[in-house]
Amino acid sequence: MDSGRGQTVNVNKFFLSVSVIGAALLAGCGTHHSGNGQLTDKAYVPGSPEPASKPGKYGGTFVYGSIGEPKTFNVWVAGETASLDILGPLYDSLIDRNAYTEKFESRLADLPVISPDGLTYTFKIKPEARWSDGMPITAQDVIFTLDVLFNPQTQTIAREGMLVDVTHPDGTTTREPFKYRAIDSKTVQFVLPQPYAPAEEIFAGITVAPKHKLEKIYDSGGFNSAYNVDTPPSELVASGPWIMSEYVPGQRVLYKRNPYFWKKSDTKQQLPYFDSYVYEIVPNLTTTTLRFKSGDTSSLAINPPDYSDIKRGEANGNYSVWSTGPGWGFEYLCFNQNPHANIDPDLVKIFQDLRFRQAVSYAIDRTRMVNSLFDGLAVPNYGPLTPANTEFYDPNLPKTEFDLQKAQTLLSSMGLTQKNSDGLLLHNGKTIRFTIITNAENALRVSECAMITNELRKLGIDASFSGINFSKLISMVDAPPYPWEACLLGFTGGVDPYDGSNIWRSTGPSHQWHPNEKTPATPWEASVDKLWSQAAHEMDPVKRKALYFKWQDIIATQLPFIFTIVPERHIAIRNNIGNAKPCSLDSSGGLWNLEEEYDTNASRLTP
Repeated sequence: MDSGRGQTVNVNKFFLSVSVIGAALLAGCGTHHSGNGQLTDKAYVPGSPEPASKPGKYGGTFVYGSIGEPKTFNVWVAGETASLDILGPLYDSLIDRNAYTEKFESRLADLPVISPDGLTYTFKIKPEARWSDGMPITAQDVIFTLDVLFNPQTQTIAREGMLVDVTHPDGTTTREPFKYRAIDSKTVQFVLPQPYAPAEEIFAGITVAPKHKLEKIYDSGGFNSAYNVDTPPSELVASGPWIMSEYVPGQRVLYKRNPYFWKKSDTKQQLPYFDSYVYEIVPNLTTTTLRFKSGDTSSLAINPPDYSDIKRGEANGNYSVWSTGPGWGFEYLCFNQNPHANIDPDLVKIFQDLRFRQAVSYAIDRTRMVNSLFDGLAVPNYGPLTPANTEFYDPNLPKTEFDLQKAQTLLSSMGLTQKNSDGLLLHNGKTIRFTIITNAENALRVSECAMITNELRKLGIDASFSGINFSKLISMVDAPPYPWEACLLGFTGGVDPYDGSNIWRSTGPSHQWHPNEKTPATPWEASVDKLWSQAAHEMDPVKRKALYFKWQDIIATQLPFIFTIVPERHIAIRNNIGNAKPCSLDSSGGLWNLEEEYDTNASRLTP
């Protein structure tokens, strides 16, 4: 997840992505030849230093279009990109990763002072940090935030990644909150029971909540339903660069500058420079492209099928196309293995059989998907990390490359050989029939579903697909009674695999195939839990990487998610946008540093 306040917020770093192009990428300046070998883009090179920001002038509006409606205005219980993208501009954290350098930097607080034993982290909140209503941001806000997030009654996906593994003398491990206390009104201290490799990653995930606005609601037991989408925007106090001033369902979210935003430019100018920011809510990805081509939006995360068209219009359209490399997030097909789900129990048993999942993976022609749907601007994927993650990605995972004969052999080994008069496989006398759901707003995902179901029918599996509204889809996938059979979706990515605790730990709420397990349902899930704990305590980077390699191998072998492709990322930005820095961890259209971007046509010297 990216570090900027322009587009996303870091209450949880791996979350469901509404768009196949909404996952993050990689950094540094150069040129890039596109997948068709003919067109050249501006590009970023991993490891290059962040370009210096220029002094800007005030005025103008930045406009960005994306698909998906918010489900909530409560960022602490949100868990999908539509809500988080819209709430991201409002909130800040103590520290976060700079999206360009991928290094931690100060935000609301200075970087922590760490004790020699590596157990105590002391954060000093900046004296200029204030809420948008003028109230100071204090250590008590941080304490309140942690009280809320660690409360089991709070319906948040953030908690799973914030608990720390505590190893006891008898060798057992428990997961517990770290200790936290306020030293004074502007100083907060976190204490770990043991050295913990992802400590700063965890602390960067704390999106601070305004105690003075939410304490009464929390004490009354109403926090989970607080700040629904009917809440007047004026009720939302912000710590980030923007204040929400208007929400029109199905149309737009309008933001105004936060006059109390803590950050200033290197030349001591108050940020942000833009007077306003408009987030257009559009019905599909085609509309985002059309709006950009017509000059109505400031930037565009390019849909791969539209790349050539956008590239051809670069000169006349007064914009530049940037390549930012392979995405950090992944697309996947998932089968519901939850024995408590409201679906046919016989289907659940089939889905729980590894041979079935392997057969389906062999039936996915990823190469054809890359070429026919993504115009060559993607790569096949077989694991939970992508090539963008140069630190932890394992390129040598087992691959289930397209092979219908192997798929048929696996199904036969399950005893699935009997067919009805239509040539469809039978199990216990019933046709093997299921529906893959995906978000209708994303035509690429719908096309992926069509391609997958077509190949499955060749094997005698009666698979169909249904495109539904993203918000409704998430309600089905993430909450009881889990009335879905299969889904095709995507998760965003982050630098440290630990950010995905909410997905990969068996207790995780986003452990989608069987969420919130009280104990691991399978031996391989128990192995993943153990590896996750070992990796958290391992302070040697080489040994830690080896543990995450073992985890990737287990996931690629057991296929709880059947990975499909990783798209290459391209971003188009108007040439009048100053300080644009498209980069790896920018999960949007160059918005990670919107707070310091400016309109080069602006003329005011003061906000």
